[in-house]
Amino acid sequence: MLEISNLSKSFDNQTVLDDISFKVSPGEIFGLVGPNGAGKTTTMRLILKIIKPDTGEIIYNGIPRAKLAHELFGYLPEERGLYQRSRVLDLLIYFGLLNKLSRHRAEVEAIRFLDRFGMVEYTLRRINELSKGMQQKIQFIAATLHNPEVMIFDEPLSGLDPINQIVLKELLTQYKAEGKVILLSTHQMSDIEALCDHICLINQGKIILTGKIREIKEKFSEDVYYIESEEDLTFLHEFKFLKVIEEQNNSCKFTINDKKIHNKFVQSLFEKINIKKFLHVEPTLADIFIKLVQKN
Repeated sequence: MLEISNLSKSFDNQTVLDDISFKVSPGEIFGLVGPNGAGKTTTMRLILKIIKPDTGEIIYNGIPRAKLAHELFGYLPEERGLYQRSRVLDLLIYFGLLNKLSRHRAEVEAIRFLDRFGMVEYTLRRINELSKGMQQKIQFIAATLHNPEVMIFDEPLSGLDPINQIVLKELLTQYKAEGKVILLSTHQMSDIEALCDHICLINQGKIILTGKIREIKEKFSEDVYYIESEEDLTFLHEFKFLKVIEEQNNSCKFTINDKKIHNKFVQSLFEKINIKKFLHVEPTLADIFIKLVQKN
């Protein structure tokens, strides 16, 4: 269990984090989300002991962060942190050695990872000869080569093509099954929705929402519907109890304000027009994110 308790941090008298607390359990993927400048990267750097908090505690399995060995943690930063003139295999072995692996073990694990990402033939290439996506894969390998107990990923899918995104997501799912503590941050809400069990939404250094994704979506659920027909749907604007949110060609998304006539109205639609598709639309995390941040 990774516990963040009452964490605060300021730079030049500007508060970046203001008394935030959350817990990340083993065997789950925890999403840390928020707009640019919300304090996500600062939180991750505090957990990694790159910088020190002004107040608050970071505890892993009951032990304060200051007393924990660095090799228990693995970190994939958003910014590239690779030595550009180094050869791929040499670089990965070096990172393995920094995290207390033997040279032989580091080499074996590096080749195993490179094989999984389809990059074995690049072992002798220099980093600056690789594409952005390939460098992202090398950085991911460097962060997880030593099999850390706590894994922290900042925009892990950045620059990856769809095939390698699948490979990386499979690895994240594998680490989750192995009971790793995984903290993930990305601006891609669809990835958070697909991968994470819990989320914590930070804005202006404060937590404005936290909880399980399913519970959050149920909490913010509204009576929003999507209808698609071969016929014109502009007549929906005539109903005062109905609010059209989006419309395009012969499709429309709307809400019904009066719940008393809800069932009767929906039934009348099916009798009046030929409906190809009719769905109750649950809010996406992106919808909730935008709504809360704008309100906050």
